[in-house]
Amino acid sequence: MTAAPVTSRAPSPTILCSTCRARIAPEQARYRCSVSACNIGRLKLRFCSVNCFERHIPTARHRRAIWVEESPS
Repeated sequence: MTAAPVTSRAPSPTILCSTCRARIAPEQARYRCSVSACNIGRLKLRFCSVNCFERHIPTARHRRAIWVEESPS
């Protein structure tokens, strides 16, 4: 019986868009809210597009919020 090859690279965690729930690939750019309450603890909102970020704004009741692009890691 042969052992399966061991890979040293762990699979990257799947990131889902917080609005449309689409998968965001590790090499794809993603957007986050500039308001700290949306990025603390276990709640880290990430969006697949600026359009999805803009759909987040009316329900979040932020005074001033902008999107911040995160580079693929």
